[in-house]
Amino acid sequence: MTSSPASDMRKPATLVHTSDCHLDKTLDGPEQQAFSSVVDLAIKRDADALLIAGDLFDHNRVKPEIVHWVASELNRYSGPVVLLVGNHDVFHESSVHNKHDLRDLYEHLYMLDQPDGSIFDLPGTEISVWGRAMVEHAPEFQPLLNAPKARPDKWNVIAAHGLVNAEAGRSSPIYTHELNELSADYVALGHVHVHSVVHENPLTMYSGAPYHWGSDKTGCIIVDFVPNEPVQAEWTSLNE
Repeated sequence: MTSSPASDMRKPATLVHTSDCHLDKTLDGPEQQAFSSVVDLAIKRDADALLIAGDLFDHNRVKPEIVHWVASELNRYSGPVVLLVGNHDVFHESSVHNKHDLRDLYEHLYMLDQPDGSIFDLPGTEISVWGRAMVEHAPEFQPLLNAPKARPDKWNVIAAHGLVNAEAGRSSPIYTHELNELSADYVALGHVHVHSVVHENPLTMYSGAPYHWGSDKTGCIIVDFVPNEPVQAEWTSLNE
């Protein structure tokens, strides 16, 4: 369910939601170009925050120059960036995020790095983001476990990386009954590379990957929060 209070005093806010960037070896490949386009869009729309819902990197062996390049791109935006890890860049001992901490390179980065969940109230905006760090992509890991109740003075966003209505035994499952029980304004999902709306209340979307081999339908989501109005989320192509 959504968290809108009867008398909504929250300020309007805009969030860019992306995921599954899968940055890897080169600085000039299509994945890098697509990530730059996401940053361009955040700048163009004057977004209050950028949320990356997992798999920023394709694996945990990413070279330092790729991490530094990401930081340089984020510095072009200069707003709050929330980062959740995914199954390709899980947050374990040898994680790329432990070897090369982006927070040392970009001061406005907020990493959801706690296995039991962490929450950030983003400065300069009334957006609040919660998510659980994935330390192992396994059936035992439930991305939405113990999600907090919404607060009426915040735009409550939940970030999760996993598969909705997964078959029994699949890793990082997300269940419809969990979505039904959530108290949030928006649920930002990653893991599936094609955009889709998977739930209406609260509004829950896979952003899809900004670049996906063999598909020209690539983009990200612009989420607009306006007091006393339903959350508006628009999938925006990066190919235009």
